[in-house]
Amino acid sequence: MPSGPRILITAGPTHEPIDAVRYIGNRSSGRLGRAIADAAETADCPATLLLGPVTEPPRDQKTPHEAAVIRFRRTHDLQELIRNHWPAHDILIMAAAVCDFMPASEMPGKGPRRSGPVSLDLIPTPDLLQEAASTSRSDQTLIGFALEASSELEQKAREKLKRKGVHAIVANPLDTMDSDTIDGLLLLPDGPSHAPGGPLPKEAFAAWLIDRILELHAER
Repeated sequence: MPSGPRILITAGPTHEPIDAVRYIGNRSSGRLGRAIADAAETADCPATLLLGPVTEPPRDQKTPHEAAVIRFRRTHDLQELIRNHWPAHDILIMAAAVCDFMPASEMPGKGPRRSGPVSLDLIPTPDLLQEAASTSRSDQTLIGFALEASSELEQKAREKLKRKGVHAIVANPLDTMDSDTIDGLLLLPDGPSHAPGGPLPKEAFAAWLIDRILELHAER
């Protein structure tokens, strides 16, 4: 049986319905989050993966180094899953690419095509990272993610780290979303940034990241 800290990972996009067919979403593949979950299990940590609506389906059966997978679609779905599962875990890694906005209301059925301009009322989605931070216990470790342009990556990520009150932020450049590799940073509230040394395949970066997060959790 896995003996390490219990790790909860979110991964993939959220889809916010416009009508029964259309939605607002993003290009997140969930690959990095899935790699983090696999790396956690390999490190002897029981892991639960909350996985969004990605095109690659999860595997049907859990093998020795696979996390348990629970699917979600909307931001509100993920919000409920985090509320239900976070209390039973020691570490939460928020790698999901949650939409910042959602339609104010979902149109019934399939909206008809129109010849003129169409406007859509949008409202902010819940801030899941902020909510998780506000409900965390002192013995839990919360890791956020930031996706920003390379030119201001560390600056924006440090601002988010301070604003959200999390224990660390993984800062990724924008081109991470469409790449097999990642050139990311791990930022802590105090001290310099940490990096594995150049772009790595996402699976290798995930293994490096899990090692650093487990060190951080053990030191707290």
